[in-house]
Amino acid sequence: MAWYTSHKALITEYLCIEQNISLNEELVSWRDMPKDYQPIRLQAYINHYQDGDYDYFFSLHSAKNPLTNLVFDEDVTTLVCGNSKASCATIRKQLFKLMNDWWCANPERHSSKAKEQGKACQNLQ
Repeated sequence: MAWYTSHKALITEYLCIEQNISLNEELVSWRDMPKDYQPIRLQAYINHYQDGDYDYFFSLHSAKNPLTNLVFDEDVTTLVCGNSKASCATIRKQLFKLMNDWWCANPERHSSKAKEQGKACQNLQ
């Protein structure tokens, strides 16, 4: 079972990441993914809660196992696999930038609870 965690590099806990991005050993396995499992996609779906709030869960997926009900879907094969010596920190930072840019460009996707708590967009430096 996958688990999710917010990360200090993300602007809000409303954008959550799966272990295949947050854990170094998981991310290395994606970096070293064989060609027959590519392309690699960064995908997200929305998780609604009974109180009207919601989160976006981001995960890496091979083209053979895409998520359904997507709200975000981008080919990140070159970013993840383009440099076999790239550090996890470098890859993760670039993935976070994609997530952050999407969040900032789509304020209509921010829940009313997130807006009330001041979790609106803050660009990463």
